[in-house]
Amino acid sequence: MQVDYTVYSRSVLATAVFSALFLLAPVLFIVVFAFHTGAYFSIPPEGFSLKWFISFFENDRFRHAMWVSFGIGAIVTPLTLAISVPTAYALVRGDFRGRELINLLIMSPLIIPGVVTGIAFLIFMSALGIGPGFVALVLALTCFTLPFSVRALVANMHGLRPELEEAARNLGASEMSVFRHVVLPQLRPGLLAGGTFVFVEAIDNFSITVFLSTMNTTPLSVESYGYIRDFDDPTVAAMAAVLIALSTGLVLLVGRIVGLDRMFRVE
Repeated sequence: MQVDYTVYSRSVLATAVFSALFLLAPVLFIVVFAFHTGAYFSIPPEGFSLKWFISFFENDRFRHAMWVSFGIGAIVTPLTLAISVPTAYALVRGDFRGRELINLLIMSPLIIPGVVTGIAFLIFMSALGIGPGFVALVLALTCFTLPFSVRALVANMHGLRPELEEAARNLGASEMSVFRHVVLPQLRPGLLAGGTFVFVEAIDNFSITVFLSTMNTTPLSVESYGYIRDFDDPTVAAMAAVLIALSTGLVLLVGRIVGLDRMFRVE
């Protein structure tokens, strides 16, 4: 009995297309709403305008929050990558007791709800005498985004050839020279992919930053939440459209440099 796989392939394709549209529909709605003329969405639209983008960039609180968010991202991204590179190298090339346990502990923020992480860091920072603020936000987001970069770099390192490192050692290179001149240049796809995910998560996170922000260190996500409670207009939608454009631009830029296939498969 022959099975007609064409029917199955069409069903799978239809399911995939429907799922993609279902996931993208809220994003497309936000983008359309950001260009809407009126304060309330209507069908058909009343018209299209850039006034909500102007309102966003002219708002002093949003401008300050944007600088706070980008400042956090600019610090968290290199800090996380600096920790992730030796960590990934040890997890892939190392052979020591407790390696799997360390890997599970590093990946644990991915399965712990962000609210729990935010409350835990608030209590921990208060116990240390630091309290909420910029330092607490940087430390918390560094710990939270570490699994994203470690996963990308571990996947990248599994695609490297150990023979190249062994050949460099046989030619007299030290361990540091092997790492700097042989391993590190081959980690560029993992560094760019992991750095992109870390930066986007650092400037976009809400569940942790809402517990650690202060009046002077309020990131965009928390500021937009406070704004939308008091005002009902598409200014926050315009902010979301700007962040969507930024994230898309970063992905396309990284794809232009290393290729989208290498970025996501990190081989």
